[in-house]
Amino acid sequence: MSKDMPIAVGAGAISGFASLAFLSGMPGALLAVYLAPLPLLLVGLVHGIKAVTVAGVSGIVIAAIAGGTSSGGLFTLIHAFPAWIIVRQALIRYTVPGTENEEWYPAGSILCILSVCGAGLLIVAMAWSQGEVGGLQGLIRSYLDQVFIYMMPTMDEAARGGLVQLLAPLFPGYMGTSWVVMAAVNASIAMAILTRVQRTQRPKAKLADLVLPDWMSWFFVAAAGVALLGQGELEFLGQNLALILAAPFFFLGLAVVHNLARHVSFPGMLLTAFYMVLILSGWIAVAVIAAGIAEQWFGLRRYLENPGENRNVDDKDET
Repeated sequence: MSKDMPIAVGAGAISGFASLAFLSGMPGALLAVYLAPLPLLLVGLVHGIKAVTVAGVSGIVIAAIAGGTSSGGLFTLIHAFPAWIIVRQALIRYTVPGTENEEWYPAGSILCILSVCGAGLLIVAMAWSQGEVGGLQGLIRSYLDQVFIYMMPTMDEAARGGLVQLLAPLFPGYMGTSWVVMAAVNASIAMAILTRVQRTQRPKAKLADLVLPDWMSWFFVAAAGVALLGQGELEFLGQNLALILAAPFFFLGLAVVHNLARHVSFPGMLLTAFYMVLILSGWIAVAVIAAGIAEQWFGLRRYLENPGENRNVDDKDET
């Protein structure tokens, strides 16, 4: 047995227990759940794809033993699967065509793959639920109703029903987006830790330099088209697919903000204020996604980096 395997098994066990921390009811338990993929990513980015596979299986077994079969299945989808994808793609190096230079697989492409996988899981869930009363929407309403009964037993039935009706239409999209964001945040933390202790060869990517592949736009446009033109179940599917597939553009919008911060006297203060407002307002997140889409299609950062050059070009064209 390789000496790395016991480390992988231990990391998976930590991840599995962390994923069930909410069962303890302790303060900060949800933070532990959110950071559950971190041990998998740390061991995978250092020791490779075999290590993250072993760690993932270890975490699945622990979650299934401690929380039941359903907990093992949830751990697989929520934590082990995205960690495996990130490690697999992050360790890829390829030779640039026409040169002898090597580059790492782009972080933006990994982000897009995660988003597309999240959209694929939603499509599978839609197909699986077709035999149920009300389809996936009916299952979501029933689930949310049970959650609110458990969490807020004194809530009026009419108020609870209104809240369920408000959240249910976009609930899969919110969950899928959170899944992508959670994976991306944990990957960033893992890279920051490993870079600090000098245990990774891959350089830490800067958010301000994030680039998405062109093909991502087609996925988003297709989902938006289904949302606009479809009715009933198709409209529901399109809206939630568009929300999940917008996640990479949210990060690209953040890249625009970070790039803008490079051009002010107090970038740290600007970014701190921005993230505080972002946490408090969902509409800011929508604006960030719009900025990301504009960057992908029109190249906003190009104008931020060389505003003088663009003006000079325009002046020459006018003369």
